[in-house]
Amino acid sequence: DRIVSTGAITVEAWVRPDNLTQGPSSPARIATLSESASRRNVTLGQKASGYEVRLRTTQTGLNGLNPSTATGSNVAMEVLPHAVFTRDATGTAKSYFDGAENVSQPVGGQLSNWDLGYAFAVANELDRERGFLGDLHLVAVYERALTNAEVNQNYQVGIVDLCANASAPTANSQNVLTNEDQSVPVVLS
Repeated sequence: DRIVSTGAITVEAWVRPDNLTQGPSSPARIATLSESASRRNVTLGQKASGYEVRLRTTQTGLNGLNPSTATGSNVAMEVLPHAVFTRDATGTAKSYFDGAENVSQPVGGQLSNWDLGYAFAVANELDRERGFLGDLHLVAVYERALTNAEVNQNYQVGIVDLCANASAPTANSQNVLTNEDQSVPVVLS
């Protein structure tokens, strides 16, 4: 609801893929707000050695493909990279890798066609068609586009400091499915 009203979003993840071959034709889902492998509001995925974000707008379609925003190849590594995607209210989409801007491109349209009934999932689609293998250390979704300075600050702080200083969750939680068919509580704020 807030993302639709602001017209802006950030998806941030600290993620370590198990390999650089998953998702060669369609991204392995790291985090998604979707119904299925072809209907989404937003998805962050690994596509071989890169990352791709698909964002549904009135111009990109139900699958968020026209265009998607990709980091390019040779950025996903079997270490712990920091991947961030932002799209501001003017339609400028950016991807960042380890604190540095990697891509900037227009992704036009409005978010008014988002389906608020879609569910949030990590490590796969809800229909289990696009599993991600690896470690997720943090996945965050914001209702605004983080600035270059904020993305770099989050990268400099690092995941160890973020986890060490984390406070108790205060938002509502909902269950999502994992690759192992287990329901896991995820806090959405």
